[in-house]
Amino acid sequence: MIDFTDISVAIIRRTFRTRFRLASLTGRSSIFRKLVKRLFFEGDDIQVIPRNSSIEINRSIPVPENLVLPSEVLRRMILRSRHIFLMDFCICRVSSDCSSYPHDLGCLFLGPGAMRISEKVGRLVSAGEALEHIERCQEAGLVHIIGRNRIDSVWLNSGPHDELLSICNCCECCCLWKMTPLLSEDIASSITPMEGVELKREEASCVLCGRCEDVCFTGAIGGGVRWSMTPEDA
Repeated sequence: MIDFTDISVAIIRRTFRTRFRLASLTGRSSIFRKLVKRLFFEGDDIQVIPRNSSIEINRSIPVPENLVLPSEVLRRMILRSRHIFLMDFCICRVSSDCSSYPHDLGCLFLGPGAMRISEKVGRLVSAGEALEHIERCQEAGLVHIIGRNRIDSVWLNSGPHDELLSICNCCECCCLWKMTPLLSEDIASSITPMEGVELKREEASCVLCGRCEDVCFTGAIGGGVRWSMTPEDA
């Protein structure tokens, strides 16, 4: 028997490659922008969490002992959650037929909404299992994007938007949020760097290789800019 989740997965897989074209339309049509924002982005608060090592291109910096690493933020969130759902696959990498990263390292969902997600796409897990999953994702080189994401509550049919917290494990080649630079400014503004993380341009050491632009797939940085965290902000 086909249910809502079967239909959602089929639609996403069929339309995923058109996301850039659809995102660009939000900047050209006010009617389309309002419709998309209302249906998929209204109330969103999404943060990009850098890898523990940060995105350092030309040199490395020792990590201060009193610095709270990004992975610790995720760890605390998971340990405080009563309901945790682990997807069996990454819908973005499956839809893109990714050849660079594992398809089975899916999203985590926290909160009461996780109890309403269909078992066809994953299962409820313990905090320990969730932490092990996050470690595997980090070892694979994936970047975490967390937040209240209306798109997930819609396609997963998980109920109220504020009852589901998404923890995505993203790659630079297939992530849904690669469309961020093409979204209208009012929609794209809901996607921000992790609080306590700032962007800095190392003009003295920048060789204009452009690698940082490849690493930051949401388009938040340009040549010579890097993520950095300071003990004062952590």
